[in-house]
This record gives sequence, C-alpha cells and structure tokens, in this order.
Amino acid sequence: MAKLLHRTSWIIIAEHIMLNLENKVVARFRDGRILKGFTHDFNHNKPVFHLTPTDDKKELMQINICQLKALFFVKTFEGKKEYKAPAESIILENLKKVPGLKLKITFFDGEIMYGSTQGYEPERKGFFMFPADQDANCDRAYIIREATIDVTTWR
Repeated sequence: MAKLLHRTSWIIIAEHIMLNLENKVVARFRDGRILKGFTHDFNHNKPVFHLTPTDDKKELMQINICQLKALFFVKTFEGKKEYKAPAESIILENLKKVPGLKLKITFFDGEIMYGSTQGYEPERKGFFMFPADQDANCDRAYIIREATIDVTTWR
C-alpha cells in the first residue's frame, strides 16, 4: 500500500509540474498573423489553448487551433538574426542520421520545412515534427494538416 501511495504522489507531482510548464511559442496563423507568447495548456487533442502574449503578461488569449498554420515551440523569441538555413542537400543529409519518419512539408503559402516525426497520419488534424536543422530557433512544431498542400514522407 505504501508503494502505491508513493507512486501516486509522484504522478500527481509530475502532472502538476507538466501543467505549470511555461512553453515559449510562436503561433503562425493562416492569415499571416504571428503571435509570440507563453502557453501552459496546449493539447493537440483540444480545439483551443491559451496564450499570454510577450508584450502583455496580464492578458490571456484563447487561440483556436484550426486558425493556425503551425505552432512553433521556440528557444528564444528573438530568434537568430544572423541565422541562415543550410542548403537543402545538407538538410537531407542530416535527416539521414535522425530516427523516425522523415518529412518534407509544403504549406499552402509555399513555405517548405524538413523534419522528422514519430507520429504522422494524414487523416489526423495535425502532427508534431522536429526540425531537421538543429541550429534553428525552433525545438519542435505542431503542424496543422489543413495548412499544408503536401507532406512527403520517407524512412
């Protein structure tokens, strides 16, 4: 019984920590808007999440996932001004070293992203991907399937 209570306590603590994580995100909307801020409750299985903009720590905005192109989980809000993406050939070579399903994502606006995922299914509303370029400011992204015109996969 004591072990069960101990394990349950750790689960409760872990859930509390997860709910209180502050994720730095950049929300890119289909209409071109970009919103930077923090979220504590993003869940790809729910239609909305809340975001506190970087410029107003007191405001809490409700974001409809269906209005997004993608949600980027970033290292910094400033990004890397001197950053230059590597050539496609280098990205494809780097992807060979990464486990999981490889992706080439073409968005409706012409933007192309390369990365990998552990769970892409075309019939789902969206999927997480990890960018191929480890030097990019983005750690991971949640891509909205309807914002893409093509997703090419390979192993």
